[in-house]
Amino acid sequence: MNKSLFQEKGFTLIEQLLIVMIFSILLSIIGGKVPNILESAEAKKQVNLLKQDLQLASYTAFIKKTRVKVEFHPTNVSYQVIEQNSEQIIASNPRKKGIIKQSTFQQGLHFNKNGHPNSGGSLIVQFGSQIYKLTIYLGSGRIHVQQQ
Repeated sequence: MNKSLFQEKGFTLIEQLLIVMIFSILLSIIGGKVPNILESAEAKKQVNLLKQDLQLASYTAFIKKTRVKVEFHPTNVSYQVIEQNSEQIIASNPRKKGIIKQSTFQQGLHFNKNGHPNSGGSLIVQFGSQIYKLTIYLGSGRIHVQQQ
């Protein structure tokens, strides 16, 4: 009936506290980076949405053989994609989570009936601490996204 303590299997209280302490240190290191990862993912999502809407404007202009304009609102990253013949709003993003820091498109961006932009240029947008530069190339209408 009497068993020695050395034959018992299990963890002592000191061993369990040591493991809990190691886990808490690791979680505190990793936990500080989680909000930054979430902010980065949200910024990438917003920039990709902007890029897709600009491509949609180009494709709509080409398919419908009409001019399409994109109106930017510089105080925030909101815009409207409007077909000029019918004044129909094709895409709209009223989000106010970021700002347009710099834009070469003072009068907005127009796509002709071939789907090409009327001018090339760049748009610098900021979401939290994340800054992205969207470059739209004249002629091809290709859109390049680069994180600053």
